[in-house]
Amino acid sequence: MVEPSSNMDTSNQQIVVFSDAHVSKSWNHIAQCLGQAPGHKTPFLNPNRELNRFIDWINRSPHVKAVINNGDSIDYYFSDFLCLVDLFKNRPHNRRPSNMDLFNQMIYRLKKPYHAIPGNHDYRREAYNYAIWGTNHINLPKSLRNKHKHDIGHHAFRGLWELSSIMVNKKGHGFDTLHRGIRTSQGLTIGNYHCIFMDSGCDAFARAINWLKYIRQVVGARMISYDSEGFDNEELKILQGMLSTCDSQDILLFQHTPLINPKKSRLGKTYQLSIDTFDRLRREQKLCYSTILNNGGGLLKTLRDSRKNISLVSSHTHTARYFLIEKSSLKATEVSNPEFNAHRSDPGLIKHLTT
Repeated sequence: MVEPSSNMDTSNQQIVVFSDAHVSKSWNHIAQCLGQAPGHKTPFLNPNRELNRFIDWINRSPHVKAVINNGDSIDYYFSDFLCLVDLFKNRPHNRRPSNMDLFNQMIYRLKKPYHAIPGNHDYRREAYNYAIWGTNHINLPKSLRNKHKHDIGHHAFRGLWELSSIMVNKKGHGFDTLHRGIRTSQGLTIGNYHCIFMDSGCDAFARAINWLKYIRQVVGARMISYDSEGFDNEELKILQGMLSTCDSQDILLFQHTPLINPKKSRLGKTYQLSIDTFDRLRREQKLCYSTILNNGGGLLKTLRDSRKNISLVSSHTHTARYFLIEKSSLKATEVSNPEFNAHRSDPGLIKHLTT
């Protein structure tokens, strides 16, 4: 998330990208439980409040030509936390409250052209248990959360129903409303850039077909990774067609989950990539922390073979990192933001960043 600042230089700013808003009705409830008043400082970071501040800042910025939402608009779809007894009530889905409705109410205040793609959290169907998954991502430490857990809720153990927090339902969850018609492999032109939007899918471990490959990656890299499903061959064919037919030389490719990402940032470190052994090299070099699980080598080949000047804009990791990937040698180097920007017009490099 961009931190709004009155000192920000917006003289050359045209496209603003934000991601991982993780809007949830639960955050407002937690704020009430903690007694958080306007202007009162607490460790808890309310993502809903931050998104509203961001929208206000964008609406006041005359140089912003378009706003791109790079995924994870919501934390999960249904905002009510179902305990075991609630399962027997069998309420219809259209009568259950949703975080998507809350996000739409907020984003419709935006007075700029807006485009969006889904992230893995946008596919999550049910609320999760804070006692299991934690709340570190909103700066709510365990000790403070436990002090108020009876008021906060989301702590009752639900047996096997706990797996519902990663259940996926692609249909009927309002993605068309949220993303205003932007779907996988769609594109449009903003300024000098042709923008292409890709859907990197749901959580990889949410589908049984991915389990074997996911476990192999976790064991091989020796780290737990929050991967997204990635792409199939048909999606990459569509991307190839769009890259070959669009008139613009400059391409911005948006996908929520990155192609490569080390767990620890090391400026200046170089990594060797390969098309044929992409997954193995990524595991060995520990470049697979919270990345796409499937067809990374295919995506890399598609970008390498294109003569366009391509920048791949990802999110998901909640960190900002910058990589320059040489098309000729497939060497990837982590660089600083100024060095990254210095090469933004070089078609011989794939520019890969996480927001």
